Amino acid sequence: MKIYLVSHASVLFESNNSVIWTDPWLSGKAFNNSWALLPEASFDPAMLEKINYVWISHEHPDHFHIPTLRSLPAAFKERVTVLYQSLNSEKMIAAFKQLGFKNVRILPHREPQQLDDGTVVYSYYVGVMDSCLAVKSGSTTALNANDAQIKTGDCALIRRDIGKVDTLLTQFSIAFYSGLPDHDERLRRMAHGILQRISGNHRDLGVAQTVPFASFIYYCSEENRYINSYHNTPRMVYDYFQQRNQPVMVLYPGDVFDDLSPYDSSEALKRYDQLYASSERLVYDPPARVEFPEVAQNFTKLCKALHERYPTALLKLLRPLVVRIPDLQKTVLLSIGRRSIVETDHSAVADLTVGSQALHFAFATPYGFQTL
Repeated sequence: MKIYLVSHASVLFESNNSVIWTDPWLSGKAFNNSWALLPEASFDPAMLEKINYVWISHEHPDHFHIPTLRSLPAAFKERVTVLYQSLNSEKMIAAFKQLGFKNVRILPHREPQQLDDGTVVYSYYVGVMDSCLAVKSGSTTALNANDAQIKTGDCALIRRDIGKVDTLLTQFSIAFYSGLPDHDERLRRMAHGILQRISGNHRDLGVAQTVPFASFIYYCSEENRYINSYHNTPRMVYDYFQQRNQPVMVLYPGDVFDDLSPYDSSEALKRYDQLYASSERLVYDPPARVEFPEVAQNFTKLCKALHERYPTALLKLLRPLVVRIPDLQKTVLLSIGRRSIVETDHSAVADLTVGSQALHFAFATPYGFQTL
């Protein structure tokens, strides 16, 4: 089996006559334009000719990257088969169809499925959204865990279902933060905890090697760039695993790992070291400004939708929040229960301090609060 790294969580698994492209993201940004690829993707459009499956792990926009999927040729979308988990599948099938994909195959939880050429694929769900994909070719198995935070018990079930796993591909750095202001110790602890977890996955799955991926981004907004200082780098992952005598294979976009051949990570590590050493040249976007009437209008629409879906008596139990919006120089009191958003004393203690565009995005989109 060959594994070609395209970008972030996007790889090509080449097995027999099957080529499975996971979580395509070729350019552009994600999460309200606050994530950008680092390094850039490596993808030759000629590769589209041999790809016959596209697997999407879950709905987050760095995995289900709509601009990339929309940009793919119509003939490609008509030919390939999209593989997706059964969680939220009806909604996602409709989304794939809307993007022009004609063929969608749902993968059940913990049930190995055979493709036309004998390659076996296996889906394992974690939590309410994430899923893993195992690809089994002959006696070789690779597990793409991407963002799924699998634990010791999950590893035991996976091994029971599909046997030996040779290669683990896993996210290796921070993918979210709650925004709490005392972030230094919290983010350091989160980053170290991720290294501990993926090392534990390596041990519990009994894999021959781990491939760190799905964290090849940088936080590209002025509002979230501080998280970059706590990012686990490929070098940090490599050193952490080396100290524990756990083999790790580091790929740079465009690199191929062939499980039949020895792999040397040194060149990829050198390139990453150079990339991060020049990170001061990265571009950061200043936050946009959204005027207060538009913010208020979308909050009112959100309240209306919530009251149509949930009992008003229940929503009135939610206490009002004081929100400071620095770029508008306003402090507001918002209440979902009372469907109101009004300016209040600027000296009031704020529950939340947030820029107008991010607050507007939270109110205006169904996934806005998770993005925030």
